[in-house]
Amino acid sequence: MSDRQVSVATAQPVVKAWSPAQTQELIRTWRLRFWTATALVVFVMAAAMAWTQGPSAVSALRRVVANARTRTIATAASFSVSAGTFTTEQRAAAFAAALDASGLPVLVRQRPDDARYQVMVGPYVSTDEAERAQRALASWGLGDPRLVVDDTMRGGPQRTAMVDGSAGGSGVVIIAAPGMSSVVFEMPTVPTEVEASRASETTIDVEIGSPSAPGDTTVLNVPEGVLLTRAITVESAARPDARRAHLVVPAEVQSRLRLEGRRVYVDLAWPKAPWQTGERPAPVERDLRVARAVPATRSAGDETAASRAQLQAAIDRFEQIQPFLMSATESPDPNVLAALAHTLDGLRDSLAGMTPPAELVVNRQRLVAAVAMASNATTPTFAGDRVAAARAALALFDEARK
Repeated sequence: MSDRQVSVATAQPVVKAWSPAQTQELIRTWRLRFWTATALVVFVMAAAMAWTQGPSAVSALRRVVANARTRTIATAASFSVSAGTFTTEQRAAAFAAALDASGLPVLVRQRPDDARYQVMVGPYVSTDEAERAQRALASWGLGDPRLVVDDTMRGGPQRTAMVDGSAGGSGVVIIAAPGMSSVVFEMPTVPTEVEASRASETTIDVEIGSPSAPGDTTVLNVPEGVLLTRAITVESAARPDARRAHLVVPAEVQSRLRLEGRRVYVDLAWPKAPWQTGERPAPVERDLRVARAVPATRSAGDETAASRAQLQAAIDRFEQIQPFLMSATESPDPNVLAALAHTLDGLRDSLAGMTPPAELVVNRQRLVAAVAMASNATTPTFAGDRVAAARAALALFDEARK
């Protein structure tokens, strides 16, 4: 879950209000058109193959279609952690951005009962994941983080524990949280590589573990009332630790990819997504993050390239923090300061173990000094001039990224 503000973009899309009955009718109409189009495509493919390759090719196509399994996707409740509530959107944005920069998945909502802005971490598909985040927040001294359960998806077919495809299930579940939903893939082991990309405005391709030859295809029917996902197909692979999936979503849906242990989350939301704490929503074609594992063994050239990438990642992370560093020091809030201090401490630890190429040693030293100065300025017990220290840190950072 980057120091960005939870603010409305300057140009807002016009959203038409639909009644529940109209929405359900729209979904039914769309699904009918989708499967009619699918049947038409299969028919055209069969006709073309019969013309060019003969009856044997048509029989092969029929076997592929017949072998595609169909089941209704499982749904379940989600678990999030309430990290803090704020009276203004700006303070909530600063706090959420600090948590996001620390690697936690954030979402921000305005509570209907008191109109306060609530910063949450999640959502997760299990209480174990949520409790780990809860313990982390508590260890940072961030008040009293509470567990929040969302029952929105509890009405359909459910599972309290997910099952991977090799055990007879699809290994996929949908959960919901305020303003969003998540499609969650559970793998038998922690994936070594996860990639997601927009194949089109309405299609998200997810590749887990670099699958090679395609295996069985499962078509997952989406339950009535799920608006952010229209269709899901999952292809298994020869290896149980690899999988490929295709999600069909409305064109305006924003998305986020995250890896939580063995689970891969694809978060979906209408603009503006609750995790977008920046001034502008991320572009649709670039709003998916990519998680890659570091190879176990690397050559000297790879080590140099990895060091460069590690230093650049540290620079990018500090750049995410800097927009809110001044506002946090000008109007200190204990929760915001604690979150920023923890994020900066983690960044300083990553820099401490870094050995950059000779030409980047000076840049690293300046970045270390900038992080240390910013960390000192955000320490809750700091008694000096926070604003002056923050400005000095930003000046050093500007020198470090030259």
